[in-house]
Amino acid sequence: MFLDNGYRDIFRVMPRLCCISLLGFQLSCANILDSEFDKTDNNQTSSQIVDSNSNIVNAKDVSVKEHNGTLRSDELEVIDLFPEKKVEEKLDYSHCADFYKQASVDVGGKLRAIRLKNIGLLGYSRTKPNVKGLIKYDPFIGLFLASDKSGSKYAYDLSDIDDYALNRELASVSLNGALQGRFKAHQRGFLDYASFSAKTTQNGVISNICYRIYGLSTGGNGFIEKRYIDRFLHQSEPYYGDIGVRFKVVDESNATFAVEYSDPFFPNNPFKRGDILISINDIAPKDWAALEFLIADLELDSIVNVKIRRNDEAKSFDIRVGKRYGGMLMPDSFLERFPFSISNDFVVEKVPGSGPFSKLRRGDRILFINDIDMRQFKLTNDKQKAEFFQELFTRIQNTQVDFIEQKKLEEETIKNKAKKDSNIIEQFQQGDVTKGKEGTFQRKLTENLEDFVRPESSPKEKHAQIKNVDSGSFGDIQSFGGDGILRDSDTQSIRSIYDVYGEPRKSKKDKIIYYEELEKYGGVMTFLIDRGGFQFRVPLN
Repeated sequence: MFLDNGYRDIFRVMPRLCCISLLGFQLSCANILDSEFDKTDNNQTSSQIVDSNSNIVNAKDVSVKEHNGTLRSDELEVIDLFPEKKVEEKLDYSHCADFYKQASVDVGGKLRAIRLKNIGLLGYSRTKPNVKGLIKYDPFIGLFLASDKSGSKYAYDLSDIDDYALNRELASVSLNGALQGRFKAHQRGFLDYASFSAKTTQNGVISNICYRIYGLSTGGNGFIEKRYIDRFLHQSEPYYGDIGVRFKVVDESNATFAVEYSDPFFPNNPFKRGDILISINDIAPKDWAALEFLIADLELDSIVNVKIRRNDEAKSFDIRVGKRYGGMLMPDSFLERFPFSISNDFVVEKVPGSGPFSKLRRGDRILFINDIDMRQFKLTNDKQKAEFFQELFTRIQNTQVDFIEQKKLEEETIKNKAKKDSNIIEQFQQGDVTKGKEGTFQRKLTENLEDFVRPESSPKEKHAQIKNVDSGSFGDIQSFGGDGILRDSDTQSIRSIYDVYGEPRKSKKDKIIYYEELEKYGGVMTFLIDRGGFQFRVPLN
């Protein structure tokens, strides 16, 4: 419907207040509007309200209040008849900017920190700041706390984002002044900050009244919410739990998370890339922020149950919780748990005195890790290097998990075969026709059958007696050379091989054979290095 200029002028100058004051005046406004619409469109249906006396509500008793952005009376909803753009609140936040100047401190290096009431100076820095009186710094998320001995009355109270903050205009406050804006989104992870509609300045605040704030600004449009600040403040030192993996979001709407990287140095790590998370201690995180917070808050050295789905098969693992050594604002190559570092061109710069990397030496150039030729890669910065090693170590972890599963499968096969052999022995002995005929070949075969079927289960003493009997007797292995089972009673017998695997002692020979077994299935990590022109292969224990 189009109105001529005269009618548009009427609507332009008519105050909206007429629709939110006393009901009688409101009805009068409604009648004026009906009249004007009738003049412009004869088909327009007029309002059913003719005058104030036709309404059952007594205008003197009506109290109009605002609720969640809608005007309501105690009898009816007051409808805004003007389809105008919502008028923003215009509040003066200049006094909040003045308060910030008094409630924040220059701690050096163009860095400020804010005073929290009865706590100290709180600030945000992506690198550890050189601050006098520094109490603690969290290198994962960049928060720091320093002592405040000023005794100033200008300090902030930190509040959760409440209904007021969600529905009202706020301000981004810093030394540059105050910018009005509105809350846009909650923080969705340790580095996925809450969002504000106006620009924020690092170590500014999001505020509505001078002394109360909703978060610490990070710059851009971000700020850190109270929940994350409280976690930092309540810890004596920064701690984040670890279960040996880094997840990624597969389906945000269905809260589906998969293993993206897996740490081969995490003790007894059973996870592979692509494992879909089902639950941690029977808790299925509803979003990424919940998953991050859940793992971060797991108690160190506690045992947690993690359920995953791998190739449509559900698996359950009990994991001993470790702690994070890298990630978020820090590099995360999985090497951070060791005092060990490598340059971007794969030259060893620092080695530990013990542990898997202690065999390396400063200056060693890494040529191969397993079958990966490191010389083909050109890394330009630490971030790229961390991503490279995270990817490489994840692939090695996958092969290690495959090795463990293959080993378990073979052990299960041996166990089932042993059970089958036991049944055969039992049936043979039950049908023994040589009972009472001592010394015959058939009788000795019956007595010693188990030694040949399951030599690993035979007592050593009995095995020694067999080796020392006279030549020509059954105990002489050579008399059975034709069957190909045992060819050398001193070094090549099945019994001696099982001795190597069965004994708890760890001789040099044991380690060599175990390493060869690992190498067979790809479950070992080996460095080929160049040291002063000579090449060495260094297996990691």
